[in-house]
Amino acid sequence: MNPHCASPAWGEASNASQAAVPLRSPVRASDAGYRAEGAAGEDFVVLGASVAGVAHRLNRKRCEDAFGWAQPAPGKLGLVVADGVSTAGRGGEGAEIAVGAACGHLLRLGSRWGQVECSGAVVSASEEITEAGGAAAGQLSTTIVVALVALDLERGQANAVVASAGDSSAFTLDQDGTWSELLAGSPSNDAELAALEGLKPALPSVLPLPSTSFSDREGALLGVQVATVELPRGTGLVLLTDGVADPLRDGPSSVAPRLAEVLLRAADAQLSPLALAAAADFSRRGAHDDRTILVAWPRFDRPGTGRPHQSS
Repeated sequence: MNPHCASPAWGEASNASQAAVPLRSPVRASDAGYRAEGAAGEDFVVLGASVAGVAHRLNRKRCEDAFGWAQPAPGKLGLVVADGVSTAGRGGEGAEIAVGAACGHLLRLGSRWGQVECSGAVVSASEEITEAGGAAAGQLSTTIVVALVALDLERGQANAVVASAGDSSAFTLDQDGTWSELLAGSPSNDAELAALEGLKPALPSVLPLPSTSFSDREGALLGVQVATVELPRGTGLVLLTDGVADPLRDGPSSVAPRLAEVLLRAADAQLSPLALAAAADFSRRGAHDDRTILVAWPRFDRPGTGRPHQSS
């Protein structure tokens, strides 16, 4: 029996995804190969899913992605996605530590919400990994992308700040299905990363960041990209690990429109977390990495106000 016969094929299907998946042991809910969560609140609709890639499933390995979110105050939402570096040895653990630390940091911020706080979540994640791993912290190496979204009801838009270390990325998705990437490539910091416990990182910039490089003389966080963006009514913010971002970039006529079609259903809370996970498990030739999708749609309607929702 093919356990993935229901997976959508976006572009040329992957032959590897048709193979039967070997039984993995031991397995716990916390490291399951399929994870999904989501809800519709007064201010935001949020959905997230992580799916183990074909390469990990066929090799009896766990999904090494993680995601989470935090809402410390009304109208404010923090999103976090991490992708553990497979060659590090314990990258999946590092991704979970990073997401937990970043979300904990964001919950303590209250009304403070901007570039400093977004970069601070990345620093907190790096420090937590360093403390957890000690001399072997490099084995917990992971990418991370953090986004802070704030509603501006008077102007009918939301504002977002995004900070990223590594190649996990962030995109906006317009109501017409247009994707716009907020972070271009990964900053290079190879010399400092080479000092991490003999680890040769797979990425030019990942956590844990070297403790000596948190800021340069101008106060910018080294090895971390930061971007700001306005989200007009009808625009969503999507965080992706490279297992989804790369096929999206490579499939402008296949993956990009099909994924947009799925995520646009979430804007009106018409998509379940399980449906998002099923979409993340798409079949595409050469796309075998772990995949995580985390999407947030700001909402500008309020019960009893009579104002329409952002989606038609």
